[in-house]
Amino acid sequence: MSRRFEGAISTPDDQMTDSWLLPEPSQPRRPPSIELAAAILIVGAITDILGTLAWASGGTAATDPGARPILGLLLGLNVLTVIVGVLIRARRAWLFCINVVAVLVFVELMAIPDGSAIAVLLAMLDGFVFITLTRQRAWFDWRPPPAALDSTDAPADDA
Repeated sequence: MSRRFEGAISTPDDQMTDSWLLPEPSQPRRPPSIELAAAILIVGAITDILGTLAWASGGTAATDPGARPILGLLLGLNVLTVIVGVLIRARRAWLFCINVVAVLVFVELMAIPDGSAIAVLLAMLDGFVFITLTRQRAWFDWRPPPAALDSTDAPADDA
């Protein structure tokens, strides 16, 4: 007997899968631009919450009763922004998220005429998030295809 084929294995150790079956579809990876967009919203909103609380604790905002509704509105908008950032990371509620980001861009653009460089920066960042959400719509819409009928679910042939 020749040593040439000694120890050769003709079949793999594990069970061979049926070559006619397609592999299970895997969920597409989260694009880096989506990660960045969510991070911009979450970090920006948390920073703005801290700034709003610092502004409310001292100065005229603490003594002026007319500033309280504005403080509540700013805090509510920033909490909503954090929630939207988390929803974006979780691939949920694309339409809601893009509408909230559009309102954020509008609010930031309204603050630009006051000469605030921070408002310009935030408007650009929120504009990036809006464009990212628009361009990555297919990632949000991905759903796994319906499962194929396996042999136990197939109707029996009576003929």
